[in-house]
Amino acid sequence: MKKHLGRAILKSQKGIALIIALFAILVMTFLAFEISYNSHVEMAVGATNLDRLRAFYLAKSGVQISLLRVHIFRTVITRFGKDLGGNKGALDIIWSFPFAWPPMLPDGASGIDQDELKKTIKESFIEGAFAATIEGESGKIDINDLASPSKKLQETTASQLKAIIQNRLDQDDEWATENRGRIRPDEIVNNIADYVDEDIDSRNGGSEDSPYGRTDPQVKPTNRPLKTIQELHMVAGITDPLYNLIAPRVSVYGVKGINVNLASAEVIRSIDKQLDDEKVKRIIERRGDPKAGPFSDLNDFTTFVQSLGVNPQTFNKEPEIPLLFDSEINFRIRSTGIYKKTQREIVAIVYDFDKVKEQLSTHLQSSPGPSAQASPGAAAAPGTSPVASPSPSAAPPAPSGPPQIVFWQEF
Repeated sequence: MKKHLGRAILKSQKGIALIIALFAILVMTFLAFEISYNSHVEMAVGATNLDRLRAFYLAKSGVQISLLRVHIFRTVITRFGKDLGGNKGALDIIWSFPFAWPPMLPDGASGIDQDELKKTIKESFIEGAFAATIEGESGKIDINDLASPSKKLQETTASQLKAIIQNRLDQDDEWATENRGRIRPDEIVNNIADYVDEDIDSRNGGSEDSPYGRTDPQVKPTNRPLKTIQELHMVAGITDPLYNLIAPRVSVYGVKGINVNLASAEVIRSIDKQLDDEKVKRIIERRGDPKAGPFSDLNDFTTFVQSLGVNPQTFNKEPEIPLLFDSEINFRIRSTGIYKKTQREIVAIVYDFDKVKEQLSTHLQSSPGPSAQASPGAAAAPGTSPVASPSPSAAPPAPSGPPQIVFWQEF
């Protein structure tokens, strides 16, 4: 009986040992799976981060090449712009043509060219691709001029913004039907001006805070210039359709005027009510004509619009919008880097403070009132020496150093 009992106990212990062994194997399998899974996830995350980093530096390479192109353009314009006269616009290809890596050959390229390109790409050691575009900012309306110290700049900016909104209401029946009851050009532009000016009085009457209601936290005017165009979403009355209309045509890095040779059709049309769609189309065709070229100056532009039936006596008079015809000075660089399945984008703004200051000084000096007297370049204060103007015959110095970046955003 004892022998029987001993065998039973031994069998029971073997069964428990088998269960413990199976459980241990299960635990070890689970731990091995977890370690393997976590290692795989960490490797995947690390690889993704590495791919994102590589894509970022590819995008940054596009920005650096774009800065070099802008610098070359400015140097060439400074040294040879006067000699080229009305042909200066031909130099815009230095910055306006998109740049991509690896480069694409045109259709019909010979086999030798294709082999040379493949060899160049292989020797470059650049893995991935990037594409960079450069856009001019001078053809856009500086929305911060709604709060300019110059009353004239305030009026011209407000006039153009109202014209852009009203023109869309008048020309696009479907858009007007959807937005006519909600969009009043005067009220909208006043709301934007209240958002960026320093006072607390609304141009529509009452307090600037009143259109924003009681929200938690309360949204109200910042009373400072906009830092990005996206801030327009915070302004009372700015709906998505209205933002989509205004945003592509405005800037916070403007040139205190409108460059007619670079402005969009809507911006050109906002200069004067006499410019209808057909006249604007003819203006854009003329500035892009390889033979006639862009407009050389205000007289050239005025003569042309007069030939279209515009009355020169009333054209662009009240208010008088500063019209520019010089080469582009401010640029928006957009560069996209791609590595495997990862994409990064960088947007940078290049701003020429000296040129903008020069244009603003010229504009303010031609404007009546106290703002003109306080403008740069006005008579020196008592006890100070006036700044000597450079000789008209002296060639301006070539730009030194890289272009100045005033805005940088990564996506």
